[in-house]
Amino acid sequence: MFYLTYRPKTIAEIDNSQIKTVFDNLLSQQHFPHAFLFIGRKGTGKTSAARIIAKAVNCLNNSFAGKGKSYEPCNRCTNCKNIDKSASPDVIELDAASNRGIDDIKNLIKEVGFLPMTGHFRLFIIDEAHMITNEGFNALLKTLEEPPATAIFILATTNPEKVPPTIASRCQVINFGQAGTVDILQMFKRINQTEKIDFSPEMLNLIAENSDHSFRDASKLLEEAV
Repeated sequence: MFYLTYRPKTIAEIDNSQIKTVFDNLLSQQHFPHAFLFIGRKGTGKTSAARIIAKAVNCLNNSFAGKGKSYEPCNRCTNCKNIDKSASPDVIELDAASNRGIDDIKNLIKEVGFLPMTGHFRLFIIDEAHMITNEGFNALLKTLEEPPATAIFILATTNPEKVPPTIASRCQVINFGQAGTVDILQMFKRINQTEKIDFSPEMLNLIAENSDHSFRDASKLLEEAV
């Protein structure tokens, strides 16, 4: 499926041009906040960006590993490959839509106490973070206030108004906004480099304009049209 096959794997491949600039600036400084709150509607690249960040800070062949000046993940080393396969012991992902209670959060917090096993940081990615219960948020708050130096939290949500202000205030908020037509067309260009799709510019524009401002929906529509 296009939306999985052509999911961005580096900062350069991030289709949202505004978000790409934000992460270029953050990674070039190599000084990261300990917690992020990614907000934006469905299909705007929040989870993909979180995984790219996890690879970048744990890559064995970039500037974070003291090799060269590039902060891009190499996508060749063991750490990058394991993160891509969701097999890294240093990247813990939690879907709060189905794991939202205090016990789920307490189990996550226990993991925070461990040092990274193969990389430089442990990443805790919580999708649909607004679904966490009040008790769960209260348990998470203290950890966000005093996190270990080797831990980075990334909370992603489509409903930021449901995230308690006490949690949001301890995160760097990054708004992914909507997928714009220009950025969607850039994604199509990236896909077409491999797929060699022979669609007119008018056809590609039509698909982009009917994608509900979502990169995921746009790639699905493109595949259906093909």
